[in-house]
Amino acid sequence: MKNKTVKDSESEVNRLVLPEDTNIFGALYGGRLVEWMDNLASITAFKHARKKVVTGSIDNLFFLSPINLGYIVTIHTFVTYVTRATMEVEINVQTENVETGEKKITTKAYFTYVAIDENGKAAEIPGLLLQTPEEEKRFMEGYTRSRNRLDSLKIMKETLL
Repeated sequence: MKNKTVKDSESEVNRLVLPEDTNIFGALYGGRLVEWMDNLASITAFKHARKKVVTGSIDNLFFLSPINLGYIVTIHTFVTYVTRATMEVEINVQTENVETGEKKITTKAYFTYVAIDENGKAAEIPGLLLQTPEEEKRFMEGYTRSRNRLDSLKIMKETLL
């Protein structure tokens, strides 16, 4: 299986915040934004794995500022870390006020996806070919987050099961 670069699966989409996307305060529903983020990040994971993928976890999801009706939302995703069957996808959300042109980062998160085979079991995926010092740095940070996720998962299973 041939390793893939970050650019091989990188994705971006623009969305316009419409009335049906907003709450009573005229701001984008947080759940709607998470839906958009998961949709694009899963496309990124599909492109890397070329297999079915499922969302395994969502880390560090912070809403830094409201996203108002009529704003343009740009969602940018790329793979930061992989294991034998999982991919961590970084998601960056930027908004643009169409009237003023002001842009700001409003959300950043890490979603983890698991590649699965036809039986629903974890499936092997390509490795990640790192091409820049920034990609290497993100990979090492992803390794740390992955270890923390596994520790948290173990504790949660012990507590709930």
